[in-house]
Amino acid sequence: MLTMVKVQVAKVVGSMAEAKKDLEKLKKATDGLEAFMFKSLLQSMGGKKGLFPTKMPGSDIYRDMFESNMSNILAERGSLGIGNTIYSKVAPMVLVQADLRHQKLLKAQQRINQSSIEKKTLSNALISVSLRSIENLALKPS
Repeated sequence: MLTMVKVQVAKVVGSMAEAKKDLEKLKKATDGLEAFMFKSLLQSMGGKKGLFPTKMPGSDIYRDMFESNMSNILAERGSLGIGNTIYSKVAPMVLVQADLRHQKLLKAQQRINQSSIEKKTLSNALISVSLRSIENLALKPS
């Protein structure tokens, strides 16, 4: 019985760890979306010349790197708040999904336990019938 409790606790902890990973992925995705929006905004503000107006070799690369880094920093700070808003709306759904996965695991475990109980009961019944048959054969005069 104690082993079963340990297994259940391990499964709950595993489900919580999966939920935490899912929330981390969600946060990364929402920050990425906000960074993409910032980058688009920075590109449109800079126009074709942007902050690097001279046509130096590699200026396009520098401008793109600057816009990417600046948009990532702004997104991490949550300056627009779009990523945080999406995260706060979607995070409860992620937790509900984690709870559903956990409930499915519990139901599967219950089915396994029930089938093992049924197998033991069936096995005991077969042994009982076999013993009775042997007793009957032993009691029959030959």
